[in-house]
Amino acid sequence: MKKNSKIFPNDWINIHPYNSMQPSDPYFIELANKLYEKAVIDELPEKYKKKICIYISAYLEDIISGLGLWDAFRSENRRLYGKNLPFYDENEYFDGEPNFSDLCFIIWNTWQKAPYEHAFVNPSDKRIKKQAEAIYETICKAYEDAPENDCLKNFFDSFKDEKDADHKLGWLFGHNYLTEPSMEPYIDRVTPSDKFIIPTGPLALFLHEWIDILTENEEWKNVKKLYVSQPAIPASMSERNKDTFSKFTDYTNGYHLAYLNGYDSLRSFLVNVLKWKDDDNHTLPQMKAHNNFILMVNQEKGLLLAKDICEFIADANNPFYNKDKAEKNSFRLLTEETLCPPDLLTYCINNKMLPDLTIPNTDEKNMAVENADFIARHSLLYYYRGD
Repeated sequence: MKKNSKIFPNDWINIHPYNSMQPSDPYFIELANKLYEKAVIDELPEKYKKKICIYISAYLEDIISGLGLWDAFRSENRRLYGKNLPFYDENEYFDGEPNFSDLCFIIWNTWQKAPYEHAFVNPSDKRIKKQAEAIYETICKAYEDAPENDCLKNFFDSFKDEKDADHKLGWLFGHNYLTEPSMEPYIDRVTPSDKFIIPTGPLALFLHEWIDILTENEEWKNVKKLYVSQPAIPASMSERNKDTFSKFTDYTNGYHLAYLNGYDSLRSFLVNVLKWKDDDNHTLPQMKAHNNFILMVNQEKGLLLAKDICEFIADANNPFYNKDKAEKNSFRLLTEETLCPPDLLTYCINNKMLPDLTIPNTDEKNMAVENADFIARHSLLYYYRGD
């Protein structure tokens, strides 16, 4: 089917760190248009069909030109999960060359992050494989003759001055083919300093984490705000947190979680176990409307509270776990902002307490369980990796 419009130079320049055309750009713009002619996911809005084609053309440009973004993403994914990619790891993977699984991931990442109302995209959706098959041969052929973009070669290995460093970091944060999908819904509201404290990209990496993977140049450590240390917890708060931890774990025989049914149980725990004052200023009366609670304690951070998710947590100490409800709802813990505190979600994933995770509208359980941490990073960003 002939498309109503095509991909123009401005569409291409918008995901690059410069404003004027480079000698290699016409080649990759033409490649993106060839891919667009083979766009087959009819359910996607036209804008995001084009985005897929632009991103995949830029992915090839990255490989050819030595930019290093894709390699950095894969390197960190291997460190975290022991495999090249989420979902699509292959028996044979060729470093420095286009791979079929790479195309599948870029298609999924773009589709899943597209900011229009849609269900979670099943990574095994046949349409993703069909789209990758439609363009794979074109990408492999382009790999043989595509030109390097000299502007991108070793792009992050150095910077001229503070302004240049800030420009490169701004582009890395949300304006390239790999990080734009995650930041597109928020980028207009991000202040210049926000980019240092908000994780970005498929793995929700902070800018300093990206830089540490992309380059060994120690000069980046001199860039203001890039490497921000966590503020120290005031001594008085630290002592209160330790006291809370002691009282909590004395009551639970060392366990860091407590499951409570209803507000009266919550209030009783706060007053009788933690010795909080028994008045409405201290016993969280705003929680009366909720059905159940999880309390979690940490020696440094103190107490955290989650509400109405007890049924989803498969813990031998949790009397309220409900397998049927967990199968229907526990995936929401990975995708709904603020539903589950990040420390608790991390604890549950690491301790295999979410065995019922299932990709919505599918029977994909193993994929959901095995990729739970990635899905949470990808979906929640700051609400999972922020502290």
